[in-house]
Amino acid sequence: MASVEVFGTRVRQARVLRRLSGTAVMDHLGWRSPRQTRLEQSETAVLDGADFDRLTALLRFPPAFFTTAPASRVTARDLLFRAPKSTTVTEKEYLAVFANVVGDLLGQLNAVAKLPPVLLEPLPAGTDVVTAAAQARRWLGVAPGVPIKSLTYELEAAGVPVVMRMKHSRSTGVVDWDTDEDGPAGLLTEKHLGCSARTGEYRERPLVLLRALDSWERTRWTIAHEIGHLLLHRYGDVSDDQEREASRFASELLAPTEVLAKEVPPVPTLSDLVDAKVKWRISLGALIIHLRESKLIDEVRADTLQRQLYTRINSETGHTWGKTEPGWNARTPERPRLLRRWMEECYGSVSVEALAAHDLIYPTDLLADILAGQRGAPAKVAAAPDTASAVLDDGAILDRGDTVVALRRPRRQA
Repeated sequence: MASVEVFGTRVRQARVLRRLSGTAVMDHLGWRSPRQTRLEQSETAVLDGADFDRLTALLRFPPAFFTTAPASRVTARDLLFRAPKSTTVTEKEYLAVFANVVGDLLGQLNAVAKLPPVLLEPLPAGTDVVTAAAQARRWLGVAPGVPIKSLTYELEAAGVPVVMRMKHSRSTGVVDWDTDEDGPAGLLTEKHLGCSARTGEYRERPLVLLRALDSWERTRWTIAHEIGHLLLHRYGDVSDDQEREASRFASELLAPTEVLAKEVPPVPTLSDLVDAKVKWRISLGALIIHLRESKLIDEVRADTLQRQLYTRINSETGHTWGKTEPGWNARTPERPRLLRRWMEECYGSVSVEALAAHDLIYPTDLLADILAGQRGAPAKVAAAPDTASAVLDDGAILDRGDTVVALRRPRRQA
């Protein structure tokens, strides 16, 4: 076989996505150090046919992936994170590479069928969170006094795809994270909840990456947090102050202060806040912090509510409200759809077999990981009365994705 010119970045991307070290690749291929490093750092390099075949077989990527120029240029430093300080360099590197590959896929899809135009733009430095959240609602087409029914839907309609990564990865063959405290040691390899980045050759397409969470409250709030990063912070290496700013933005976007001031009593009980939680679809924990930071309640009341939140027991679960709040299982977590829909638009199907027939440059197991968190077309269900504005009263109903469930109102406690 003749020699092949490959892009060094593509070799690195494939290695990182397979969670292989450079040493492991060199050992397998019989290369001497630092050949792998030089290859990955080169813009392009020429491999003889035998080495190229062995490399593609090891990394399990189609040959065309290595010979196609990358477009997105997201680095680990560019990621806008909701993550603890303990997030590892390896984790950030993996997510940056994953974002680049998804960004290139989006560009490929956009060349076949146009994605929705991006309506959200970075705001001028120094924009306060109340102004930023109000502008975000205008861009998302949501009125100031109206709860956002599906934040994921509105964000994707505004041209920002969301990719929800599942816990079990087909492309790496490992468990990427484990939330079970009693699970086997060593499974917890990722600690972030979400991150965002600007992909494409000119960083023109924002992208939000999330871990699939069981909590509908945390899912919505994390998405809102990432919107805050995209609007308020142009660059990565997010500071502690910027993290707090994105958090304040998230709560303000979900539950505007101006409206809460008219609805929440000056000295609210937890039961009062349950009503606000259900209406605005925000957790009690986030709501208490939001009310305190917005000066709608004082520090003493906020501390009292926080203590009650973490001492009051949820009779359904045996845990405190701080771990499983009332309504914790009232809805299923939001799931994105844009990427799946556009894959179907471009290729007629998202099945592995159908995608393999289109000679895409990405391996089908990686595509399966990218699409795993996408929901299918919504099922048709019988209409229910006023599901969007349900409250936690006896006999009331709550929207739970495409189903409706009954909830009991917790007994009012002082």
